[in-house]
Amino acid sequence: MSKLQTSIQKAIEKSRGEPVQQRPQQDASSDKARQPEEPSSGIFRVFQTAHTDKEAMEESCLVSELEDRAAIAAYKVLRTRVLQRMRSHKWRTLVVTSVGAGEGKTLTASNLAISLARDVNQSILLVDLDLKRSKVATYFGFDSEMKNGIGEYLNGTAEIPDIVYSPSGLKRISIIPNGGAVDHASDLLSGPRMKELLAWIRQQSDRTIVIFDMPPIMVDDDVLAFCPQVDAVLLVVAQGQTDRVLLQKTMGLLAETNMLGVVVNRCDESTSDNAYGYY
Repeated sequence: MSKLQTSIQKAIEKSRGEPVQQRPQQDASSDKARQPEEPSSGIFRVFQTAHTDKEAMEESCLVSELEDRAAIAAYKVLRTRVLQRMRSHKWRTLVVTSVGAGEGKTLTASNLAISLARDVNQSILLVDLDLKRSKVATYFGFDSEMKNGIGEYLNGTAEIPDIVYSPSGLKRISIIPNGGAVDHASDLLSGPRMKELLAWIRQQSDRTIVIFDMPPIMVDDDVLAFCPQVDAVLLVVAQGQTDRVLLQKTMGLLAETNMLGVVVNRCDESTSDNAYGYY
């Protein structure tokens, strides 16, 4: 076991305890003029189509385009463990973050979403909340055709039906992307428009898991501002890159959250040579 893995194991053992009860959310029904349509009775809804680019997805190492059996198997294991723990606690919302930049959190969030959506009893909503360095739409290859994203919604120039996309070629997954950098992100994430979106999310099927791809903990305060509004956090670290001292600080900052686990990412995102560990 490497020094990084030892640090992770110690930090997780220290943080284990009863699940944290997250704050109840405010009812956003007072602003009925902006309420979108009611969800359908099925577990999965089809929104406006986003035409994915297989070449872009392959270049981004998305698991739907990978031929690396080891990587596919690793994501299956991650999917199973995430589903088991979330279902056991009846959790539906998950933040994916990292200690620092370039550690593979967006890749992990995207591939986890694709893997979870392969369960025919599950639907997935992937939300790009890395509001300053958004990559989700680029990874799936529809960034050039995206008209509105969550940034426009939070700033009041788009509504919920305008920002939810169903990526072509993928079943049971929807995406809320983001385009350009959003100013005052942490304020917007705790503001009324975000609460309204979360209220809409909670109206969806109880078989829908929502994954929020968020900035690294040590980059800005967006994650800490938003975490009280979600059920659990999945932390991504990179073998040979993540600083152990910063990891300990990060685990301390997340002490009041439900830590779903830690993914050790040992991949070079420019290749398909993926290897993961989960704690």
